[in-house]
Amino acid sequence: MNIVIVSSSTRIGRETHKVALSLEKALAKTEGINAIVLDLKKENLPLFLEVMNKLPEHNESISQTFEVLNRADALLFVTPEYNGSYSVALQNMADYYPKVAFAKKAIGIVTVSSGPLGGMRAAMHLQQFILALFGIPCPQMLLVPTVQNKFDETGHVLDEGFTLKISTFLTEFLWLAKALKNAR
Repeated sequence: MNIVIVSSSTRIGRETHKVALSLEKALAKTEGINAIVLDLKKENLPLFLEVMNKLPEHNESISQTFEVLNRADALLFVTPEYNGSYSVALQNMADYYPKVAFAKKAIGIVTVSSGPLGGMRAAMHLQQFILALFGIPCPQMLLVPTVQNKFDETGHVLDEGFTLKISTFLTEFLWLAKALKNAR
């Protein structure tokens, strides 16, 4: 099963990307799972102009990113909470591509904050956003409070107590992802 982990923070000194790397490592331990991180900071998509298939010309990066998303059996949206919602880079990425890249796929919600709530408001917005993409949001979410204390630069978990939360989230997400893949 192909899982794309969308790392959607583009800021300098970002903590969110550490969570995406940690999820990639955890999924790599699961047989039959091919997980890759789609780093929106590196993708550097231009500001949204028009849906990809309506653009007279689009750059190679936009086409390659679409292929990665389209081949995914499921996705994880990993985002910081910015002003009570998810990152604009995530919105921009999703706006570019036809809904077929997201439709009928399990999409896990992972939100990050430096405070105690772990991006709860962003997570609630993401549920609605995923439904608008015709994706299926996983009911189990992974909220990461005080992220600066939980992961090192490579995504290694520093707070061992948090490992159980990651495991529980991935178990529920993978169950939904497999069920939807089999139903498609």
